[in-house]
Amino acid sequence: MNYSSFPQEQKAEILEDAVINESAADIADVYKALGRIEFSARALGLACRFRGAEIVRLLIGLGATFDFPKTEDAERLYHVTAGFGWSNYRTDFSLYLLNITKQIKGACCCKGLKLLKRVPRIDKKALTQLPDNERGEVLQALCENADKISFSPSELMYYAVFARDEFIISELKRLGYTLSELREAPITNGGTNTDYWYEWLSMTKNLSDEDFLLVMKMMSAEVGEKFHCTTKLYDLTKKRFGDAEAFEFFLDNFKIEKLNKTQIVRDLIEINAVGALTKIEKTDWLKNTKRREETIAYAQEKGDRLECVAWLLDYKNRTADLAAERLRAEKKMERELNASPTSVAMMKKTWSCKKQENGSLIITNYKGTATEVTVPETIGKSTVTAIGNGAFAGGGGLCGGRVTSYATYEQMKVHQQITRLVIPESVNSIGIGAFADMLALTEINIPNGVVEIGSAAFYNCIALGELVIPKTVRSIGEYAFNHCNRLTVVVERKSYAEEYCDKNGIKFRYIKEEK
Repeated sequence: MNYSSFPQEQKAEILEDAVINESAADIADVYKALGRIEFSARALGLACRFRGAEIVRLLIGLGATFDFPKTEDAERLYHVTAGFGWSNYRTDFSLYLLNITKQIKGACCCKGLKLLKRVPRIDKKALTQLPDNERGEVLQALCENADKISFSPSELMYYAVFARDEFIISELKRLGYTLSELREAPITNGGTNTDYWYEWLSMTKNLSDEDFLLVMKMMSAEVGEKFHCTTKLYDLTKKRFGDAEAFEFFLDNFKIEKLNKTQIVRDLIEINAVGALTKIEKTDWLKNTKRREETIAYAQEKGDRLECVAWLLDYKNRTADLAAERLRAEKKMERELNASPTSVAMMKKTWSCKKQENGSLIITNYKGTATEVTVPETIGKSTVTAIGNGAFAGGGGLCGGRVTSYATYEQMKVHQQITRLVIPESVNSIGIGAFADMLALTEINIPNGVVEIGSAAFYNCIALGELVIPKTVRSIGEYAFNHCNRLTVVVERKSYAEEYCDKNGIKFRYIKEEK
């Protein structure tokens, strides 16, 4: 029968049917009768999976190939990926040779693959997947004709690792093939080819817990180097750490130098992975006294991580020189007690500051714990002349998000509890949101010489009852006293502050009543 006028999608189906049901001679006759065939890839893949080297070589000799048109029509007609996306990935029908019955999750080249264990024939004698020795013969035929049929042995090896097909991997090695540089580079060095890196992430993410360790060990054997590790890859991997062996493999085979070790340990505590936690002992992560104690406290705070706490305490007792640690702590305390409270080193434990162009200092954050605070006039040899944006703020985002406090959450909680604040006469500028959200503040002075008060400077100071603004002030920003419901501003007549309060509806009275 002459099929040459048939549509190409029908020709493909006729050839695939012949590969399953016909003898070698009949397949050859059908192929010749079909004329030009644009899509022989699936038929060749079926021969690789079910018919063996003889039929594979026959098809190759007749012109069959894994290649097919890179067109939208091809994608629609043959239900494949034709190469318009990531790295021009295309459906790879050579994967029919792998000993898998499901598509590899996360792989970009599996669309259109029907990975059956057996396929029915017209004579009712179903074909089953080839045994290993025959798969080896097929692989030999494919490798001998690789360029002719658009077959990549190195790509097959990559997917064979994820398929855990050790036979195909060993046969490819025997034939002298390894992973390509395009595959090795992203695994060991990161996103040198972004699309291959993202596919590696996707395929790793989709591995089952059962397959993860086996596949990673096989891949490690092929690349011979540690795996590149980003925060993203770590986040995809940490869900496996309930398996202590998986975590140990991670420690030994991933480049984790740049990862946050404290967070890794906390993640183990979060999932109560005591087995994985014990593997930490081979590292130096908990040898630092401060980090170890913080980790123990973190586990204790969780309340229901008793096994983790028990192991951490046991680790401490077995590895720590408690006497030496106690001596170091005592010496440190003694040095701090003997240090001058006005020394620069001691002052910087309480104050964050920046030097301005004229050499004076601007206070950027109060780090102390006192609730009655006096700002120093000097730190070292430099004079404090400004209170910076959000320096004492009791909230994180100020002025609609335009200003952010440098304070930590704990420091902001202290700022909220300050009741009295003394500003030195050297200060001439108060920044945006400098005292915002100081909820307990009842007493504060603005020195003579202050020229400007920034926007939202006293925003939400709900306990502040009275504030004296000297006549030196020439600028007050918007919202400076918003939500200060108890506040009365004390001003001099005909001063800028009087005009500002009058214009903005803020309660005020004069320093001296005129007679």
